[in-house]
Amino acid sequence: MKISYETSSGLKVVAIALLFGLTLFYLVYYSIISYNLVPYGVASPKGQILLMQNITLGGFSWNNAVDLHSNLVLKGSEDYGDYVVFRLITPGWCMDVVVWDEKRYTKKASCVREVTISKYTFNTLPGSYWYLDGSYHLILYRPEGIPENYELVNFTVTYGPKSDWGAFKAAYPKK
Repeated sequence: MKISYETSSGLKVVAIALLFGLTLFYLVYYSIISYNLVPYGVASPKGQILLMQNITLGGFSWNNAVDLHSNLVLKGSEDYGDYVVFRLITPGWCMDVVVWDEKRYTKKASCVREVTISKYTFNTLPGSYWYLDGSYHLILYRPEGIPENYELVNFTVTYGPKSDWGAFKAAYPKK
C-alpha cells in the first residue's frame, strides 16, 4: 500500500502541529493545572549556628540559652487546624515559653519538651512563610550542665498531619 505525496505531507503537518500543541500544553497549561500549594515544613533553623546568650525578659533570666522568637520560620499554605506542636528531640534540653502581654512578661511553660502553639501566634507573610509573633519567645536551654560549643539541638514541628524537623548548632559567641 503506497501513500500519496499529498497524504504523507498532510500527516507530517498534522504530526508537527500535534507536537507543537503538546509542547505548548506542557509549558503553559500543565503548570496552571498542576499548581501545588506550598508544602508545610520548617524553613529555619535547618542546621544553622545560633549563638547562645544570657537572656533576661522581665524578671526571668537564662544562661547559655537560645531564643527562637526571631529564628523559627515555618512555611506552608494549607490549613490543617489551629495548633502547631513544637517538640524537642535532643536529650538534656528543655524550653520555656514566655509571652509579652503589653504590660509584662508571663511564663506560660517552664522546662517542657513539647509545647502546643496557636497558629495565630505566627505572622504569615506573602510567600507562605510563618514568623513567630515578636511577643512570643521559645527559650531553649540546658537546665543541668553546660552546653557544649556547637552542640546540635534537634526538634520537630507538627501541624495537623504534617511534621518536619529542624535543628541548630548552639554556639558560644567569640570573645
